[in-house]
Amino acid sequence: MIKLYVCRICGEPYLGGEAPDDCPFCGAPKAYLRPVEEFQEIWKTKITEQEKKDLKETLDLEVNATALYIKISGKNPKYSKQNQLFKQLARVEREHAEMAAKFLNIKLPEINGEDAKGSIKKDLERTKELEKSAVEKYKKFLKNAENNNLKMFYVALIHAEHGHYEIATEEIKLV
Repeated sequence: MIKLYVCRICGEPYLGGEAPDDCPFCGAPKAYLRPVEEFQEIWKTKITEQEKKDLKETLDLEVNATALYIKISGKNPKYSKQNQLFKQLARVEREHAEMAAKFLNIKLPEINGEDAKGSIKKDLERTKELEKSAVEKYKKFLKNAENNNLKMFYVALIHAEHGHYEIATEEIKLV
């Protein structure tokens, strides 16, 4: 039987017999995919000045990663493994940026960021650096967070970014 699930983190719907292992839109763990009847907008909440500062840095990191991954995807042949990988990474990072903007109650800024590094190996190495740095920062931001909804957001981001780091690590071995 097909059910409608909604991710508690990004709010995106998913149709399926059961929830997937991770949200296909933001990478949140399966536990955050709930039946539609249980959905609430977690970003409609009060945040402290420190949380706001951390969210602004989160937004900047996610916008930069989105831009980089779009550029890498575009430099690879359409439908190639690298094109598809970086296209999906860009989608997930953009979803993270949109969530940070929702918490801040602002519009998503223009997607600008660094350029591709010139080879798939260099691009994957940069991906590892970005994702590792994001995990470290989000762990710090999680400790700073007082708001439970924001804590949930950072737990999900840490999970997703760690997964991206692992993917890049494995892909470098194949290059």
